[in-house]
Amino acid sequence: MFAPTAGHYARSAVCARSRRWLGTAAEAAGGALHARLKADLKTAMRSKDKTRLGVIKGVLADIVYVEKSPTGGSAFSRDCDADVATVLQRAVQRRRESIQAFSDGGRQDLASAEAERLDVLVGYLPAQLSAEQIEERARATIERLGVAGAKGIGPVMREIGISPAEAPKSDVASVVKRLLGSSP
Repeated sequence: MFAPTAGHYARSAVCARSRRWLGTAAEAAGGALHARLKADLKTAMRSKDKTRLGVIKGVLADIVYVEKSPTGGSAFSRDCDADVATVLQRAVQRRRESIQAFSDGGRQDLASAEAERLDVLVGYLPAQLSAEQIEERARATIERLGVAGAKGIGPVMREIGISPAEAPKSDVASVVKRLLGSSP
């Protein structure tokens, strides 16, 4: 009779998904940012902090959505802080757009509520690169690759090595376009 070993379960794709529900050491050691979100979720529930609770639940739901999406789910890992920070970066961008829309519409009450939620999200993001740091790294990459003009944007963006968690891609792209002489 076939008797599966512990190694057999570890290699099984079905069990790999089940391990997180069983609470193995691999799950307990997960990504620091994801673990911090889960711990803060419990704290927010206990303290009945509705704003923080809603924001954290939303981010955790976004993480699950990205994990299960057919396009990006295979490359995403909740154990990788850079991947989780990218999800947080998108949530921050959505909040900023909402604040702008509410302000333009004359709804300062909703804009201030979104600003509170934005403050919670920003607290989870890793340190962001300043515009000067982005420009410095972009200049170094451009010099190393020896490219110029609009055709150099793609190679520079691939080689620059700035994670979306460190700075939004749109900010990096605008700096690269400016340095290469293209209109942003």
